[in-house]
Amino acid sequence: MSRRKLADTVRKLDVISPVSRALTKSPTSSNPLSKPVTPDDSIFFDLFRHATVKSTCSVFPSTFWSETVMQIAHQEPAIWHATLAIAALHKSTQVPEGDEQSLAIRAETHYAKALGLARDITTSLGIATLSAVLVSAASLLGRWSEMQKHVMAGLRIVSQQYAPNLRVVVSTLMKLDLQAMTFSESSSPYPYETTVAAFPVAQYLALPPVQGTSYEELSSEMFGLVRSYMILGDNYIRGNVAYGPWLTSREMFFRRLAHWELTMAYFESTHPPSPKIELTRLCIRLWHVTARILMRATPIGGETRFDSLLGYFEYGVKVASAAKECMRKTEKNSFSLESALVAPLWLLIHRCRHLGLRHAALKLLQDINRTEAMWKSQLAAAAMKALVDVEEECLHTKRIPILLNGLPLNVPWHIWARPGVNIPTTLSWENVPVIPEEHRVKDLLGLMSVHQSRVDIRLLMSADTVDSAELGPVREITVEI
Repeated sequence: MSRRKLADTVRKLDVISPVSRALTKSPTSSNPLSKPVTPDDSIFFDLFRHATVKSTCSVFPSTFWSETVMQIAHQEPAIWHATLAIAALHKSTQVPEGDEQSLAIRAETHYAKALGLARDITTSLGIATLSAVLVSAASLLGRWSEMQKHVMAGLRIVSQQYAPNLRVVVSTLMKLDLQAMTFSESSSPYPYETTVAAFPVAQYLALPPVQGTSYEELSSEMFGLVRSYMILGDNYIRGNVAYGPWLTSREMFFRRLAHWELTMAYFESTHPPSPKIELTRLCIRLWHVTARILMRATPIGGETRFDSLLGYFEYGVKVASAAKECMRKTEKNSFSLESALVAPLWLLIHRCRHLGLRHAALKLLQDINRTEAMWKSQLAAAAMKALVDVEEECLHTKRIPILLNGLPLNVPWHIWARPGVNIPTTLSWENVPVIPEEHRVKDLLGLMSVHQSRVDIRLLMSADTVDSAELGPVREITVEI
């Protein structure tokens, strides 16, 4: 990338509004913005290094957070202050109610300093790294529009100058971009057209497949594939691509996914399970089956198309239950900069209309008490409970609870790679009331106030026929914790 293009990207980042003991010291800079906010800045960096990074990497290992950010933060004041903003917001989740305001103000101060210092960074790796760290800071601050702009700035950098030293940043930006896609906030709708231009799906699918030497590499590839599929689906729904070219791209995608599944099979056959990696094994399966549900259902049709995937839903909910139990036993921290349980549980609850299984999944979401970037389990559970209540208004049958006893079904990876695979289920639709199509919520948009723990929800109902492309009426409700 030319210096002019690099400078232009830094300027855009700035306008957005951008493991040794020595690492606990603020990096030196002549820019007055780099001065510490208070003498205890190093304490917050220690929190970021030992708590935030550790808890984030406990689910999906990431050398981006554990190595790249640590090394560059010591050289670049902008990244240093961005990490302190995140640490202050992490700390705010641990203090008594009412005490978090001063930490939020501190985070805003560090975030502003990071943006002001962005123009001092002169390398592609530094700018892309800052973009990713600012994505996390902005998402925790509830600055959705800025979060999206930081993602796009980072994707533009890595797509224009793809180099081996940027691969780990590419992987992280793909995860953060997918994270932003799964989060519906009506004041800042996700900019699909912008992300397609910043890092096209075809460009991603043209990258060499991963070798499959670690869970970090394999999980990063999975998130990149899920991101690609969501973009492909949105392109078709919006009419941006004709059916024929869409089918061709879809086939390319499924070949890449099948290759990944077979690579997973080989990797796990040579790396026996252990308690240390059990949570990672479970969460990668949870995200995988969630993605497979979307793929099997396709982006077209009425909401009742999900009803035939009961085996997939049961498998996903049981995997999520096992992951929750694993977190409880190992006392994993409840804070992460990346998605783990909340977002996939949100999708499972929304699309699964089997009453017993759905409420079991909702109970899981209510109990996990996790913050995963912009996804807060308590607020997500309250919003999803409101959606479920609206859909079930038409039912008069008492719900019969089910127990999630037993381990989740072990579905070998090579089975997933087969076309048209069906996942067996121990459940049945017999004597289970079916929610009519017109009473189902097709989409949910929320206007979220992070610090007030409140969300105003717009429920976009399905039409009264599964063949209609139109939406039904809109329901508006407010949810508070």
